[in-house]
Amino acid sequence: MKTSTPTEELVEELLAESAEAARGEKEAPEDEEDPSKVKQRKPPSRGLCRRCGQNKPINRLMLCYPCWVKTELEDHGWREGMAHPSWCHCTGVDGHGRKSEGN
Repeated sequence: MKTSTPTEELVEELLAESAEAARGEKEAPEDEEDPSKVKQRKPPSRGLCRRCGQNKPINRLMLCYPCWVKTELEDHGWREGMAHPSWCHCTGVDGHGRKSEGN
């Protein structure tokens, strides 16, 4: 029969407690917030455009409408000064006429 000293018993208890504490931390971390309680922020609706720097209505990408259209067209090979492609249905941007033009 193996007899253990009080020091060995104390060490075993401390190791068991630390193992339980480590398992508890992994299961329920307190750093994570409940997504339903996180404050919802809406993006700015007016501000400085990242591309042209003018104070205009902007989208979530921080671009005004004309700059957003140019960015989208440049992703498809369009360059400044070229006519807009037929699939582009933007309105109010140089290179396209408005539908109400002529009324």
